Amino acid sequence: MCCFHLIIMKKIDVYHENFPLENSIRLDRIFFILAKESAMKLNLITSALLFSTIHSSFAVEPIKTELTPIEVYSAYAIPVNQDQTASSLTVLTEKDFAGRNAAYVSDVLKTVPGVAFGINGGRGATTSLFLRGADSNHTTVIIDGVRMNPINGNGFDFGGLALSNIERIEVLRGEQSALWGSNAMGGVIYITTKSGLYKEKPFNVDFDLGTGSRNTRDASATISGYNKGFYYALHGDSHRTKGISALSSNRFNYTALDGTKVTTGGAGEQDGFHRDNASIRLGYDDANKGLELLAQHSSQSAHYDNSLAEERLFNDYMRTRETLFKLAGYWGSEHELFKHSLSASHLKTDNDTFSLWASAYDAKRLNTNYQLDINFDRDGATTQSFSILGEYQKSKYDSTSYTDEKALNEKSIAAEYRLFHENGHSLSLSGRYTDNSKYDDTFTGRIAGAYRLSPNLKTHASFASAVQNPTFIEYFGYYGSYAANEGLKAERSRGGDIGLLIESTDKHHSLDITYFARNVDNFISSELVDPVYYIYRSINLEGTTKIRGVEIAYNGQLTDNLTAYANYTFTRSKDSQGDSLVRRPKHQANAGLNYQITEKFGSNVNIAYVGKRIDNYYEETYPYAVHAVNMPSYTLLNLGVNYQLTSNINIYANLNNLFDKKYENILGYGQDGRNVYVGLKGSF
Repeated sequence: MCCFHLIIMKKIDVYHENFPLENSIRLDRIFFILAKESAMKLNLITSALLFSTIHSSFAVEPIKTELTPIEVYSAYAIPVNQDQTASSLTVLTEKDFAGRNAAYVSDVLKTVPGVAFGINGGRGATTSLFLRGADSNHTTVIIDGVRMNPINGNGFDFGGLALSNIERIEVLRGEQSALWGSNAMGGVIYITTKSGLYKEKPFNVDFDLGTGSRNTRDASATISGYNKGFYYALHGDSHRTKGISALSSNRFNYTALDGTKVTTGGAGEQDGFHRDNASIRLGYDDANKGLELLAQHSSQSAHYDNSLAEERLFNDYMRTRETLFKLAGYWGSEHELFKHSLSASHLKTDNDTFSLWASAYDAKRLNTNYQLDINFDRDGATTQSFSILGEYQKSKYDSTSYTDEKALNEKSIAAEYRLFHENGHSLSLSGRYTDNSKYDDTFTGRIAGAYRLSPNLKTHASFASAVQNPTFIEYFGYYGSYAANEGLKAERSRGGDIGLLIESTDKHHSLDITYFARNVDNFISSELVDPVYYIYRSINLEGTTKIRGVEIAYNGQLTDNLTAYANYTFTRSKDSQGDSLVRRPKHQANAGLNYQITEKFGSNVNIAYVGKRIDNYYEETYPYAVHAVNMPSYTLLNLGVNYQLTSNINIYANLNNLFDKKYENILGYGQDGRNVYVGLKGSF
């Protein structure tokens, strides 16, 4: 029974990294007051902006730059130029992936301000993301317009997600439930894959082949094209590695906060990982109407360890297969009064866990969306528009933990008002009402705005409420040893940020300084209800969890051949007892340089610092006591080089963890030492 209890407690720790908060002033009342006041002032704001353009002696001149405009898709209901956004947002492209020694999505996300990871081993192991101190299931992950968060409600696992077919990633920080619903308390990760839509030729081949330490082998190929409005993309990729032991092979000695001596390590096996993925995309787009069909299937197996005792008895692994179908279309454009968008997607997940405590589940999610954009003010210095969004979602979850299939239906309607001025000013108001078949109906709202003080200075701020529904496991229990609690309430948060963006006139340098804060009520944690059989259940704890922090991000082109990035994040997260939340570093920093040595030969160096953080250690023998441990900080240095063999083919090599740092990201779980990766990629 000891191994089983350890598994239970570790899973509880993954689901509940924080501790909750007490009820404060009702968020819906606050937002109602804000929305009412904002609506009353809206005409005054519009008039003021228009008035400012007439008095040109006091107005900010429109910013002119030769840089290619960047459109973002996650911050508003419609695509918007990044310069107009009021949200804290990072956009990463294939150029950034290469310059930051990234092969997997988690590699590049680690370099983004506000992002922290919990990694249960080597490549492919369960990898949880904590955005601005929020729990791992508080971030919505959107891939090609489809919500990819697990249907059971847990956090998205970034461990096996490769970059091979990904074109760009947006990291939107802060409460976003008004637009994206539940799971968006911390923010949104918005991922776009290669589609062929923006290719200028009817046939194009992209490939990427790589190999590295731990017998790692990767291969990816995409065939795509565009001709007279029609586009297509066929993609396949495969990833293999023998890996390292999920539990640490190196020995680590810690002293818990209560004085208990804690030792981890001593594992010996290799926990491998492999993932295969294939997709097809067909579409038509003439800028006024479009239709797209997407089909995708992936299969992934990742080995792991629950405990040293179990490692010696059984080769634990988890196999996950996902199948996705999506059909989407639109007619109209931002230059017309109306634009309509429709989409329907179906995601099916089959998961099997092979261990001493084997389990399995099948899950399905049907999602349909309709959006109407009304562009009622399309000309002039100030533009205004309004969007109405309707969504229906039906989820089914059939697990060996239950005697019957569980179902959840959700209907919601949302609206967003947007005002943009050519000088860089903006204002947006949004709200969402959700009717849920199991949980309480909810309303969430958001107000965000930006004002450009000068061509070099822009202020931005937002205030919002957000909601997080209980997961299937929290609500219905599991394994017969985690009791159901159908009285659980949704977690609710209110928070916001305020920042200052400083840019050079040519936009070759930018510095963004942002302060953020969040209070969470009804936080879901767990309690022991049967000490004899060690049965837990989820509960809403009283008290308020408070998260405060600062993000500082710099991006610059120092010379024609030298670019740099640097960022620092301070996060202070405290539960209702004043204790720090687990696995959230107080200090994190990243920096990197990319230097084009010659026309064909390039190089980069990246350094990452992860500060001290609290984690929990579970004893493997009765009474299975839990000890809080202050994990030490660590610093990693990575180097990369690349050489353009021909105009179409590039060879690259990455040396990661140059100084072979021995460390644990999560207490008890191993991480790669020094490792090498070499690849060949091209486009024809």
